[in-house]
Amino acid sequence: MSWKDQNYVRPLNTNFYLLKPLQMPTSWYNEGAGGCELRHTGQNYRIRTFSGRRNLLPGHPLHFRFRLLITPFKPIDPPRQWATRFYHNYEPIETIREQGANVINIHHANVLNPYINYPFLSVEKLKNYIDQAHAEDLKVKIYYTVRELSNRAPEVFALRSLGDDVLAYGPGGGSSWMQEHLGANYIAGWYVPSLRDAAIINSGTSRWHNYYLEGLEWLVKNVGIDGIYIDDVAFDRVVMKRVRRILDRGRPGALIDLHSANQFNVRDGFANSANLYLEHFPFLDRLWFGEYFDYDSQPDFWMVEVAGIPFGLMGEMLEGGGNPWRGMVFGMTGRMPRVLETREMWKLWDSFGMQDSQMIGYWVPDCPVKTDREDVLATVYTKESEAMVALANWSEETVSVDLSVDWDVLGLNPENTVIESKPITGFQSRARFDPGERIPVEGKKGWMLWLHPR
Repeated sequence: MSWKDQNYVRPLNTNFYLLKPLQMPTSWYNEGAGGCELRHTGQNYRIRTFSGRRNLLPGHPLHFRFRLLITPFKPIDPPRQWATRFYHNYEPIETIREQGANVINIHHANVLNPYINYPFLSVEKLKNYIDQAHAEDLKVKIYYTVRELSNRAPEVFALRSLGDDVLAYGPGGGSSWMQEHLGANYIAGWYVPSLRDAAIINSGTSRWHNYYLEGLEWLVKNVGIDGIYIDDVAFDRVVMKRVRRILDRGRPGALIDLHSANQFNVRDGFANSANLYLEHFPFLDRLWFGEYFDYDSQPDFWMVEVAGIPFGLMGEMLEGGGNPWRGMVFGMTGRMPRVLETREMWKLWDSFGMQDSQMIGYWVPDCPVKTDREDVLATVYTKESEAMVALANWSEETVSVDLSVDWDVLGLNPENTVIESKPITGFQSRARFDPGERIPVEGKKGWMLWLHPR
C-alpha cells in the first residue's frame, strides 16, 4: 500500500536520492502529524492510516490518494526457473554454451554495448553476436534502461537545452568532459575511464521515456534482442507496462530481469528494494537482489526482500555469490560466471530432473520434510517416488538434525529408501544416510539430499 497526493513527483533513486528526494504527501503527512499503524489480531491484519488534526480551509482541497498492490501478482514458475540459466558476461558463444547457460546478459562497457543506456553506436557487432547466439539456441539480453545517459549520445545537447525536463539539475562535477562541456547544474553518474563514457543522470519521469521505448522497439525489430537487464528502475509502472508490451509483441518469450543494490541506507533514503520496485514486479521475469544484501540475515528477510516468492517471482543471489545452501531453500543460485559452482548445481538439477519436480517450501504448513530445529529449514523438490531436499542451517554452529518425513506424500518406503548427497565442488561432498539417522549440518551451510529407492 502506498500513499500519495497531487504533489507526487518520482524521486531519484539509488545514490542520487538525496539530490531529489521524495516529496511527502501534503494530505497524509500533515507536517509529521500523519502516520500508519499495522495491527495484528489472530489471523487478521488491520492497517489504520491517519492524517492527524488539521484545519480545513475553503478553496484548499486535500487529495487523500492511495494505491493497493494485491500480492502475489502471479504464481511462481519453478520449472521456468530451472530451465532459464543466466550467464552474466560477454564471452564467446561457444564458451557460454559449454557452461550450460542459455541466456546471456550483455552489460554495458564492453565492445558490444560500450556506452551506458545508449546501445545504438555498436549495433552491427551486437547484431552479429545475437545472430550467432540464436543459431546456437541461446537468448541475448542487454543492459538498457533509464537513470543515466552516456555523454556519447548525440542527443545530449538537445536534451540539455530543455532545462531539467530530461537531465536532472545538480551539483555538477564528475569527468573533465562534463565539466568542460556542460559547465554546471547537472548530476554526474557512472564513468568508465577506458571508454571515456561519462553518464549524466536523468531527471526521473520525462519525455525521454518515449524515446527510450521507441529505442527498445527498434532494438527488438532490428537487432533481435531477447529482453533487457535493468539496473535499478528509474521509471514508473506505466512505462514498465509499455516495455512489457513491446517485448511480448516483438519477441515472444523475451525476458526482463531486475538487479538492485540494497538501498536501505541514508544515502539512498532507507528504501527496501522490493518495496521500492514492487509496482514493477508483475511485469518482471527474474530478480537479482543484489549488491550489499546481507545473506547472513534471517529467513524472513530472504523471503520478503530477496527471493521474490511472495510476489510471484524467483531470482538469483549476487553479493559475494550469496549463500548457496540457503539460496536453494528458496530455489536460488548465484550467476555464472561469477559463481562457477552454479554449473555443478545445474548438472545436479538435470540429473534429478528438476524441471519435472514440484517445489514445496519450508513455509508451507504441510511440507512433507521438516527438521527438529527452527534454525535448520528444509524445502522439498518432489517427483514420483523420489525427492530432493534442500537443507540450510541459519545458525553459526554445526548441528545434527532429525528429518520428519511424510513418506506417503513422497511416495517412498522408508525401509527401501536411501538418502544421499552427490558431490558438488564448493558445496558438498558425497555422503549417504539412512532414514531416521541424524544428519550433521555445518554452521551457515547445508545439503542437497536426494531421496530415492535403493
